[in-house]
Amino acid sequence: MNGNEVRSYLLSPEELEELWARLGKPGEVAPGIKAPKKRNKSLAHRPENPKE
Repeated sequence: MNGNEVRSYLLSPEELEELWARLGKPGEVAPGIKAPKKRNKSLAHRPENPKE
């Protein structure tokens, strides 16, 4: 098996609604909770030992 293999899945509308109920829709942090428009600086990756 090649590491670059692409797999796609077709979901029925019922399966998609079930998935969204568990994980949230695109653009949501959790089901029903919208993601912020801008990324909070506290969420951004910061190196442990900044070179300043």
